[in-house]
Amino acid sequence: MDKTIIIGGKAGAGIKEAGRMLAGVLANLGYHVFGYVDYPSLIRGGHNFVTLRFSERPVNSVNKKADIIVATDGRSIKAHEEDAKGDTVWLINEKEEKEGAIRVPFKEVAPGFFKSSSVLGAVLKLLGIPLEEGLPFILSLPQREKNEQIYREVYNSLDSVFEVKKVGERKGEIMTGNENIALGAVDGGLDFYIAYPMTPASPVLHYLAKKKSEFGIKVVHPENEIGAINMAVGVAYAGKRSMVGTSGGGFALMTETLSLIGMSETPMVIYEAQRAGPSTGVPTYTAQADLLFVTFAGHGDFPRVVVAPGTPEEAYYLTRDSLNIAWRYQIPVLILGDKHLGESYFLADIKRERVVEEPKLWRGNGEYRRYEITEDGISPLAFPGQEGVVVKGTSYEHDERGITVEDAKLVKRMQDKRLRKGETLREYILFREYAVVVGGDKSSRKVIVTWGSTWGTALDVAKELGYKVVRPLFLEPFPADRVMEEIGSAELVISLECSASGQFERLLNMHGIRSHRNIKKYDGRPFFRDELIEMLGEV
Repeated sequence: MDKTIIIGGKAGAGIKEAGRMLAGVLANLGYHVFGYVDYPSLIRGGHNFVTLRFSERPVNSVNKKADIIVATDGRSIKAHEEDAKGDTVWLINEKEEKEGAIRVPFKEVAPGFFKSSSVLGAVLKLLGIPLEEGLPFILSLPQREKNEQIYREVYNSLDSVFEVKKVGERKGEIMTGNENIALGAVDGGLDFYIAYPMTPASPVLHYLAKKKSEFGIKVVHPENEIGAINMAVGVAYAGKRSMVGTSGGGFALMTETLSLIGMSETPMVIYEAQRAGPSTGVPTYTAQADLLFVTFAGHGDFPRVVVAPGTPEEAYYLTRDSLNIAWRYQIPVLILGDKHLGESYFLADIKRERVVEEPKLWRGNGEYRRYEITEDGISPLAFPGQEGVVVKGTSYEHDERGITVEDAKLVKRMQDKRLRKGETLREYILFREYAVVVGGDKSSRKVIVTWGSTWGTALDVAKELGYKVVRPLFLEPFPADRVMEEIGSAELVISLECSASGQFERLLNMHGIRSHRNIKKYDGRPFFRDELIEMLGEV
């Protein structure tokens, strides 16, 4: 069984909550589940919907065309007419009219935020799933008695159309990419998370703020993004692990401090969750168009790492690794995600483990020199408050002690030190086993090269159409040799991305990698499975 369900309604009506509860029920029955969340930048009003796909086989994407459409209001019927197939089953509000649709008392039985309970009851009965499977989710809601009453009433008012049976044991937890970014940071030794809210990174701030006591961390919401990044620099200077989160517009405000981080060699992790731009753009939708901006942001030469997770598991361990890499090499590490990865629902099997590696610390021998010239370019760290130590941090070019210099030889010497650190870092990153990930038909001579969240749809389609998929997890430093090795003598190479100008293709070209075709999508929505199949059919 492989079904796609769309649940639509007004913002504030519990649509997202209904989708997550349904995903949980299906996961409990042993199904693989993936959920896409679509909403406008409105607190109330507008049209929200969740698309869920479930199957006995792993699924990493959803279809544009749905098998079941749940329209809790009239607007949802109009909005999803184009998403219906000839045999799509419709559940509509009982006050609406649509030929052949099943009418459900969404509004009368479930006013306001109780609508999620009625949606779950209706869909479970339609699928032939026993009422008891949904009760644990209903009883976890506020006003549990009222929600249970609504749930039972709607469930018992309908007939079943499908027969969805238990197919195995639960294979993981329903999680979002943002939740795993947060957990990875905590398990990488995070002390302070500092962020100004900006969709789609805001859920990390909200999640960590809610659980700060449990995690033993500090969470700060300053006045703006400039305040956030500069606070984080101060925290790191004092010896605590800090991280900031934002999207493209917020990161634009942080770029001056990014160069300060490069010069002062301050350990820092920045989560940049992309949305459709430029400027305010389409705030609650997805894109992959900050790639070149993030990779080359800041003025002057300094080493950095840019990582791009494409799964919730990668969001977890790459974020955990990012904190350790930042502190080992005293550099900025940028985690480049997007709305699709951050806010979609995944069935993820995360085995959490706290991994906090000790950086190179000063051991108290002789005079402390913050920017000591070393063979690997990494200077030992000390922190304010240590007896007999003066710790300098500066935005100016400097000598080993941190004193400002302008002498040509001294300037070059310190630049060489940072470049040498960059080479040490490059060797460490590029020889990692997971620097490049490969999926699909690994023997195929038709290759899709992609990055980030686009991986999920590419992987699902590649398995069906006989493509190999190659994806670098590190975008800077870029594992060009590994990517070219995986492409090999392919007869067809397709680069796939959500960018109007083909930024990923341009990055590939910079490293001597050429694709025969570039497939782009840039309407704020991710690639859907059936849509990508059609696009590849035209190649």
